[in-house]
Amino acid sequence: MAVTFATHMALRRMIAPAEMGVWTWAEPVFILLAQVRDLGVPGNVVRQSRRAYGNYLGLQLGWGGALSLLLAAGAPLLALGFVGRDSDTVPILRALCLFLFVQGLGSVPLTYFEAEQEIGKTIPAELARNVCFAALSLVLALSGYGVWSIVIAHIAAAALYSAMLWWAARGRLPLERAPGLTLPMVRASLPLMALSLLELGVLNLDPVILGLRLPAEVVGTAGLAILAAFFVSRQLADAAGRAVYPALVRWRDDTARAFDVFRIATLFLLTLVVPIAFFVFWNAELVVTLLTLGRADWIEAADYLRVAAFVPFARPLTMFGRELLLVYHRDRLLIGYTLGNLLALGGLGYVLIGTDLAELGMAVAGYFPLGMLLLAWGLWQLEPAGFRRLVRDIGELYLFGLLCFAPIALLPEAASGWRFAASAAAAALFVAVALRRHRDLYRAFLEFE
Repeated sequence: MAVTFATHMALRRMIAPAEMGVWTWAEPVFILLAQVRDLGVPGNVVRQSRRAYGNYLGLQLGWGGALSLLLAAGAPLLALGFVGRDSDTVPILRALCLFLFVQGLGSVPLTYFEAEQEIGKTIPAELARNVCFAALSLVLALSGYGVWSIVIAHIAAAALYSAMLWWAARGRLPLERAPGLTLPMVRASLPLMALSLLELGVLNLDPVILGLRLPAEVVGTAGLAILAAFFVSRQLADAAGRAVYPALVRWRDDTARAFDVFRIATLFLLTLVVPIAFFVFWNAELVVTLLTLGRADWIEAADYLRVAAFVPFARPLTMFGRELLLVYHRDRLLIGYTLGNLLALGGLGYVLIGTDLAELGMAVAGYFPLGMLLLAWGLWQLEPAGFRRLVRDIGELYLFGLLCFAPIALLPEAASGWRFAASAAAAALFVAVALRRHRDLYRAFLEFE
């Protein structure tokens, strides 16, 4: 996380918002396309007792390769979704098709390690990928390659990551093909693909909708704000989720225990998310200045960041609620929940962008994830007592965060240094008290076997 964040800071110092716009839009598009490539198979493999890795590899080689070639041919049509497109847009999309294929090959050993709860064996590959991306992108950016420096580094890092995962899994990953199992495996996995598409569509909605209506420069600056507002929560949720999901599978026959794993993981993440949200709200301009190493043409991202800062507060149950309900095969409920969110957030955001709010309309829309009501209902059905306890605990964290950070409102806006210092002190106080309040739960979570 530290390497990635520092790299983004340096890259935005060297690359203008207008040039970053195409990457800000294209990255979430290919995140969604990766779900079409995987067809929901990784999640389904993890929750099965018979895991057909050989069939999954064949699927990535055949379907993943065909999809990548099809997208490369259709790149001009795909580019129509980005109103700020220029002469580099189509070549960039075609280059990312190579990334799509290479990343898919690496998903096979990655799924194996996740299913076996051996996440630690993927860490060297992840560190190497991040270092490769950082070093190569910075060298290329310094050499004048602009946004292409990110694209090229992204592909190279993905190739290194996949190669190292395969090397780590050598001699252990069973690749025997089970005849006649591929199509049934795909059919059983398609609901998970639909669910992942909808869920990731919600998480990556802002740049995609903004790209439909606004210039590349606006998409670029909004992308910086989105990165700052959600980077820690999404990175930690992704990392923790890779350990939480197999743990939930293990305890699915004990619903109360499984719900406790979900509850503890949620509170653990919120202990960090809450102070970060308040911190970026009170220090939006300073945060943007730091993230771009002082480049002035990024400062407009502060307005979007300030509006979007508390959006994670509207979605606390989504951090691991999806994983919990997946374990109990509540796929239809989850599809309804994510579809409701996608329609509500996307529809409202698209409308508000056309008003005087402009790009800020997308940030405002983030506070109305109406599908959350369906997710909450599903979680309550699963474990009513545990759900009530979780809601109470979340409310306590939000209230305590407000009490810690509210006094900063008394400081004048011009006193940015004092605001920064007061925010840091409030964040430290919040984390210390929250860790003490739930120390036994967090210790159990971190030591979970």
